[in-house]
Amino acid sequence: MSVLAWLKQRLQRDILRLGRPEPQTDLRAIFPRALMPSLSLPDRQVYPPIVSLAKDHIFGYRMHCLLTYQGKEALDTLLRGAGFMALPAVTEHFSGVIEHSTNETRIFLNQYIDFAGVCINLVTNNNTLLAALVNFKSAPPTPWESFADVDPDTLGSLQGNIDFWCNYFWRPYWLSLSAAERLQYPVKWQEFSDFH
Repeated sequence: MSVLAWLKQRLQRDILRLGRPEPQTDLRAIFPRALMPSLSLPDRQVYPPIVSLAKDHIFGYRMHCLLTYQGKEALDTLLRGAGFMALPAVTEHFSGVIEHSTNETRIFLNQYIDFAGVCINLVTNNNTLLAALVNFKSAPPTPWESFADVDPDTLGSLQGNIDFWCNYFWRPYWLSLSAAERLQYPVKWQEFSDFH
């Protein structure tokens, strides 16, 4: 076989392999109605907020947030305290299901590093963990850490990464703060946060 034929064959095989989507996790199968936890959420939540996914026929609760590395370590302590022992390292990219050590509850965890912190998407049906998460208060990295080269005074319409960060991580955090807590941020970031 010539080098050219070998290269062509190799490229075709790799293109086919790379073109296949990763298997998707079926959250409806992982979190059935029979294991839906009983939880009463407060009207005003701290960051990160907890939301029910029952309307989507996923019978668990979700926490979607950006945490500092210290915040992720604190979350891991809560997870271990609730009986979830096989956790990925704080900085490890991970997407999968983690089974409880003694009962049939579980968590689906997706974590990755971005915005100078750890992005978390966690779904669970474990009552002990949910009770702890409702009282868990953390914060994302500050805007000037997540976007070190950005001057908020120059931002108008947001697009791309900064739009995603603002809508899904920073705004929920900012709205959870009291007026006194907001005053602890630099004025230009307060104005940015109030405007966006």
